[in-house]
Amino acid sequence: MFIECYLMFPKDDEIVYFVDKIKTRKFFEGQVQFDEQEIKQIKDFDTYCRQKNKFMNLADTQKLRMLYATKFKYDKCLEGLIAFDRWRQTSIPPKETAESLQFLQNGAVYLHGRDNRYRPIIVVDALKLSANKNIDAILLSLTIFLEYVMKNFILPGQIENWNVIMDLGGLGLTSLPRNQLQKVMEYLSNNYRSRLHKSYIINAPSSIAVSWNITKQFLEEITVRKISIEKAGIPTGLFLHCHPSQIEEKYGGTAKNLQQYWPPKEISKQYFLPIDDPQNILITVEKYKELYKTGKLQKNIVNHKLLEEDKQHPINNNLDQKKIIQQQDEDEAGEIIGGLIQNNAYMYKQTSLKDDFEINTESQITRPYQVRMFAGRSFHVSCKK
Repeated sequence: MFIECYLMFPKDDEIVYFVDKIKTRKFFEGQVQFDEQEIKQIKDFDTYCRQKNKFMNLADTQKLRMLYATKFKYDKCLEGLIAFDRWRQTSIPPKETAESLQFLQNGAVYLHGRDNRYRPIIVVDALKLSANKNIDAILLSLTIFLEYVMKNFILPGQIENWNVIMDLGGLGLTSLPRNQLQKVMEYLSNNYRSRLHKSYIINAPSSIAVSWNITKQFLEEITVRKISIEKAGIPTGLFLHCHPSQIEEKYGGTAKNLQQYWPPKEISKQYFLPIDDPQNILITVEKYKELYKTGKLQKNIVNHKLLEEDKQHPINNNLDQKKIIQQQDEDEAGEIIGGLIQNNAYMYKQTSLKDDFEINTESQITRPYQVRMFAGRSFHVSCKK
């Protein structure tokens, strides 16, 4: 993990925010503080558990994750935590087998790059997934994979979420590995709560898009906003928060298509977009030392190299270098985004430059976004229904 990752701390409105008056929390660990209402909910839930003669030996962070996931319904939360605790005791640490190793090396599920807040990008290849009928082997392989990601690509309180590219490969409803996908989604929902930032489902047939347009009407807005379904093979929305060098060429980025999938590795040192200001995203080394000395990193994973006195850290020079690189990248990045739109023109009604514009990755969603794109250019994009 690059040293810059340890200097990225989320802002308050990134930790907790509201969608349609519904409170949502994305960060639970490390230096993150719970508010009075959340603390009371945890205490009331503990009282509920004692009344049911259930004693959950789990951290408050995990309890709060489950409380949010179950909309603070104590019975559902208790049920979920019991299942989670049972899973942890029987499945962690996972034991690698020859079959799980082959699955990971085959690239049915792999990690490729990070976005501009260092969130890892997980790729799911439905075609390769459909070739494996052993669901137990799939879930074991996923456990090995995600525990590796949690240990090496996630930082409590700083980087707690991931993005997913789910490549359906054009498979229709009848061809999709529905059993495998359903089991995988249940597995992720039960055991890795509140981890998803965005999910980009690409190469989706029309039948999937139609089904989604019906299904999303019954989902909460926060869930709908996390999911994007596109007929084309490009996760267009991902480029709004991810540098092209982090994404493979086959998905519209500039990184070479991966040939060796396991174990995961960092792809590029260029994370930020031209519109990003690294100095507004990363704290200084001096500030990091101050947080450590004042005891505010006691629950974080600490990078002790940053604490060494009188040592020139690479990050001190990288900020200026990143600015130079970003300036050079502006035209290239603008061309990439423009190319994505042009190459997928059949999906769009019209493209024009405006200050106020809409980006619709799902039909029937028409919310305005005030976004400045690469090289100071904006795009007005509307997807066809």
